[in-house]
Amino acid sequence: MSSEGKDRLAALGLHVPELLLPAEGVDLTRFSVVACDQHSAEPEYWERVRETVGDAPSSLKLILPEAWLQNSNEHKAAIGPTMERYLQDGILRSIGEGMVFLHRRCSTGLRRGLVVAFDLEQYDYRSGAKSLLRPTEQTVIERLPARLAVRREAPIELPHVMVLYNDPEDMLMNALEQQSRGKTPLYDFELMEQGGAVTGWQLRDEADYALLADCLEKLRAQAIDDMLFAMGDGNHSFAAAKLRWEEVKLTIDPDQWNDHPARYALCELVNLYDPGLCFEPIHRLLIGVSRAGVCRDLKLDPLAPPPLQELQPRLDSWLKDHPEAELEYIHGADECRHLGLKSDCLAIIWDRFDREGLFPWVAAHGPLCRKSFSMGHAADKRYYLEARKIR
Repeated sequence: MSSEGKDRLAALGLHVPELLLPAEGVDLTRFSVVACDQHSAEPEYWERVRETVGDAPSSLKLILPEAWLQNSNEHKAAIGPTMERYLQDGILRSIGEGMVFLHRRCSTGLRRGLVVAFDLEQYDYRSGAKSLLRPTEQTVIERLPARLAVRREAPIELPHVMVLYNDPEDMLMNALEQQSRGKTPLYDFELMEQGGAVTGWQLRDEADYALLADCLEKLRAQAIDDMLFAMGDGNHSFAAAKLRWEEVKLTIDPDQWNDHPARYALCELVNLYDPGLCFEPIHRLLIGVSRAGVCRDLKLDPLAPPPLQELQPRLDSWLKDHPEAELEYIHGADECRHLGLKSDCLAIIWDRFDREGLFPWVAAHGPLCRKSFSMGHAADKRYYLEARKIR
């Protein structure tokens, strides 16, 4: 049902979703697992998760960890039927329309967020996009077909997507904090594998929608080039959802577009300046090279490298002429520095990532180069919990 608050949110690219949560009695610690793109080189992590989950209902059975991509046929084939079974058996139940205000306790402290649905008509993953929501890093088109295939078959979605907005005064989350005060939490539980803990409060009243619209309208008035939102984590999942919506649009009448569930995708809104949100640069490690030769060719001082957006195109060009060399993307300065001690390696390390410059750069120049930054450690990423029907 439409309302003034919902209409104002629609103009801001947001949609109030009907949410699904695990039924009472489901062990939420075993249900909730970290984003599928984490620990991709650590199959042992996901084997531990599998042992922890056992026969219990779990989002592990509804997603495909990237660590299992090479040996995943049986697990992948079971995802769709398991989703259907969870719906039919009431393991996932509707809690009605609304949003969820989050407290996530993680290694960097308390992080606040808001689970809501985003209108895919207001998102464009292509370079040069002028949409309300824009990608912050280049989209690798080759990664989309596999994700699109999963989206086509899935009756529900579970988000690990984090969308950023630019609020230096933390106006929005402070307002939602006041709005949720006195409400009974939907859930409050510990996350597995050192993920910390999470508490969520449902916001479902017209006053909640109006408050959110008030804050975002003020932020939009201050936005550069009308860029209200930027992708944090999960751009390729959102891009696949966008492609699926473009397919669906061709099969239905335009007067059905507004209400079709495939038009929207769940995400968590997080303030770029949230004190619990840690931004780190992703470092570069060149392997199979002469340090002196690289520094000479690129006019590079590895102890004081130029900004990544300036250096990466030069690196890409140099690598084309040096097929013997390899480039690795390394999280963690100490690890990169250690690996760079090998005689045929060169570590290129940055002190910090400039979060303050993220929105201005993307608005002016488009997405950053691939693997520019990371938002926190693996255990601090989103864990799957809220779900939503998409067909």
